Amino acid sequence: MRLRASLLIWLMIFIIARTVLGNADFTLSSVNPLKPAPLEKPLDAQLGSLRTAAESKGITLSMESVSDILGNPSGGVSTGATYSGLLDLSALLDLKKSIGWEGASIKTTWIWLYGNDLSSQYLGNSLAASGIAGLTSFRCYEMWFQQNFFADVISLRAGLLGLDTEFVLSDTASFFVNSAFGMSPLFTMNVANGGPEYPMATPGIRLALQPVSWLTLRSAVSQANPFEQQNNRYNFNWNFGPPGGFLSLNEVQADWNQSQKNAGLPGKAKAGFWIESGSASRESSLDQFSFAPPTASAYNSGFYGIIDQQLYRPSIPIPSPFNENNGTSSEKNPFTTQGVMNEATATRGLSSFLRVGFSPEKDAPVSLNSDAGLVYTGLIPNRAQDRLGLAFGYAKVGSQQVQNASETGYRATYEAVGEVSYSIRIHSICIQPDLQYIIHPGGTHEYANAFVVGARVVVDF
Repeated sequence: MRLRASLLIWLMIFIIARTVLGNADFTLSSVNPLKPAPLEKPLDAQLGSLRTAAESKGITLSMESVSDILGNPSGGVSTGATYSGLLDLSALLDLKKSIGWEGASIKTTWIWLYGNDLSSQYLGNSLAASGIAGLTSFRCYEMWFQQNFFADVISLRAGLLGLDTEFVLSDTASFFVNSAFGMSPLFTMNVANGGPEYPMATPGIRLALQPVSWLTLRSAVSQANPFEQQNNRYNFNWNFGPPGGFLSLNEVQADWNQSQKNAGLPGKAKAGFWIESGSASRESSLDQFSFAPPTASAYNSGFYGIIDQQLYRPSIPIPSPFNENNGTSSEKNPFTTQGVMNEATATRGLSSFLRVGFSPEKDAPVSLNSDAGLVYTGLIPNRAQDRLGLAFGYAKVGSQQVQNASETGYRATYEAVGEVSYSIRIHSICIQPDLQYIIHPGGTHEYANAFVVGARVVVDF
């Protein structure tokens, strides 16, 4: 497996280097979905011309730094503060521009995680206060080839996949710092070791169809269990047998009023389900309370629904922070190689999200998950790209874990989090002060509710 992964890496390096060397210019353009507000301009204005030259060759390179400085002055296991850091490095190659291969693209993303995790060290909770915290490592998060057919009606992607880039996500909820508002905890806490979601990834195939402009169907099959972070430090521990398991994740998405030409307010709805199979957990762990992802799972399933809806939009849109060469129209097909809609198309106004899901399995750590929130963009005059957000998330402990807890003298019910956050965009730097309140850390009443205060800092290069 490692030999094949190494060959893939060297092949991608050769193709990108050959294209770059054909024109000495290169680019640094952010495509990372973690950034909480639109990027105004790069740190060095001269990079604009370099970006344009490189993109004409089909190359987009990106580098982004994300830092979470968080502390809990009260509650949890103990009081304390931590720093969590992420450096994201991505290379995207459009093969049509580089060698004339219609509809084909290659992408690789490498992430460097460092620092500590407030939740594991001081809070003792399951809905991690920092959505970027992880084991210190430098690992591959994405390495895939994508081929689109019939004017992007069909899209096929294969390779090392992080499924949280496309599935079980609310676009509005991704603004927040707590991990509960990323990929749904219903998935990440029920699938073995969190499944193929940040910072882990597994080999798989994703098929997407867009039969009409407003309807998208996605389906992915992949290795279900990425194994523990310490046992899979580079995400190349591939296993297609029972230990690795099998995951089928399926989603349908309907959009409305996505063009700014439409009079109505834009929104989207998603519904999906997954099925996981693999090796069974050890017998000794079945009667132990654990409000966390299992290390192995013989069978698991879940169902969810998501709605993102803008509730209010002033008549004047936010000026696009990109020039015409760098901008991306929101009317383009969603199967673009970057995978996310360019935030330059965002408008002032109030957006909302609602997400609900459940698992019918008795031994699921999370039986019910729901979250909802509001994000206002451009609330303060002359601060058109700043954002203010309020969200609440809830995860109910599954029935088997409730029983396990009661047998050991604990009362297990649920864990919940409320979050208020405000992002301030200054050129290519975003500073996001953040407040969180954790209710029932770890799903039990053992620890006092915790108050978290801190900030996220994002720098796009």
